[in-house]
Amino acid sequence: MSEERKIRDPVHGFISVNEKESEIIDTPIFQRLRRIRQLAFADLVYPGATHTRFDHSLGVCHIAHSMARALGLNEDQRRLVGVAALLHDLGHGPFSHVSEAALELYADHGKLRDRLKVQQQIHELITADVMRTEPDLLKVLGSEGEKAAKLLLKGYGEPVCRQMVCGPLDADKQDYLLRDSHFCGVKYGVFDIDQLQSELCTVKESQRVGRQLAISGDGVHALEQFVLAKYYLTNQVYRHKVRLITDQMLIRAVRLGIEVDQIEELAGIYAYDGSPEFAAKYTKWDDRLFLLRFGGEEFRGKYCFDLLRRLNERRLLKRVYKPKPLRELPADCRDALSRISDPRSKKGRDDLESALSVKISENVGQHVDSRLVVVHAYTIKSLRQEGAGDEGGILVDESPRPPKTFEERSALFRSISKGFSEGFVEVYAPVSYDTPCSRSELLKKLEGPITDVISTFLEAGGGKNGDA
Repeated sequence: MSEERKIRDPVHGFISVNEKESEIIDTPIFQRLRRIRQLAFADLVYPGATHTRFDHSLGVCHIAHSMARALGLNEDQRRLVGVAALLHDLGHGPFSHVSEAALELYADHGKLRDRLKVQQQIHELITADVMRTEPDLLKVLGSEGEKAAKLLLKGYGEPVCRQMVCGPLDADKQDYLLRDSHFCGVKYGVFDIDQLQSELCTVKESQRVGRQLAISGDGVHALEQFVLAKYYLTNQVYRHKVRLITDQMLIRAVRLGIEVDQIEELAGIYAYDGSPEFAAKYTKWDDRLFLLRFGGEEFRGKYCFDLLRRLNERRLLKRVYKPKPLRELPADCRDALSRISDPRSKKGRDDLESALSVKISENVGQHVDSRLVVVHAYTIKSLRQEGAGDEGGILVDESPRPPKTFEERSALFRSISKGFSEGFVEVYAPVSYDTPCSRSELLKKLEGPITDVISTFLEAGGGKNGDA
């Protein structure tokens, strides 16, 4: 039997865990999280960003307990929320959210139709599967395992319990903002967590719904700081060009390894079908094992090997087309281009990348493999639009009057245009240059030809209907 223990954490100081949480931490399935980095290859641009899902999970558990005390939850609720918070990331695969993109591509969506909701990610389903089937974990969890799995998926008990671990103001976001900021060495995601938690409360909109997580009227400014921290960290760190490139290289390595290299073992990692057998196999993989196996000599000469070796040696694909606002491209191609990174646009994306490789090859004087040319599109929304479906709906206690939403109460939130949204497209390719000057010359040389290819290809209907 494990004992209560204190764990020193660089973000929160000492983290206290109870006996059950201590036993969970000691299971092999939880220890695996030590070998999955929180931000994949972000350390190639932020050298300190080597923190893992393990320490993040400890931090989420710590914050959940702190929130539970502030909200006056009873002992059973505190215990359940603590377990759910500790285990919330158990289903992450190698390189965290990069695996989510691969699962979206290769999971058996037909078998998952009844389980997979629009707002639910596949790793959350895998987390619940592991909690229900992993023998060592089941011994520790007992009957609480099923309750915690339900809490994470669709809720269990009062709404506030789930909102603390899966919601717009949950312990997960509170920890990753502070933790990612700390290890990346930036201040973008910093907010006053003590002040925010001191203003937490619950409200009941009706007897039927039960208590919901809310903020006091005096806590609106603390919540504004939290929302701004999330917005800035997303746009300054998570969308850093090197982070985008390395994520796309990993996703392309998986896709080419499965579809071109025909590596059956790799395909098996992401062919999620909801079975206990899949969960047991999937959770044997971590970052280190993935790189050793598929970046190993057995696969030399394969696309997967080449891309993983490039990442290990920091020989990254280069951005040969700076972020281009979609509004600067012909109207007829904007919609298709905005969806070009969607798995359903795979065929159109392949065809566009093939056309681009020809044009890039002509201009750089060397052959550029179309499978290593990556077109990536993303959208930057205004703070208000970004948070409209999340933070904007957080309830603000107006007792004795009915609660209002944060969007209604925040002058800062209301002052920002809700309609602003800007789409961008970038292109990455395996080219090289020696100096910043030669890089600038290359970008200038390629801007016109790449714009012409993108415009004419998509205006002609390429990729317009996804894979059609």
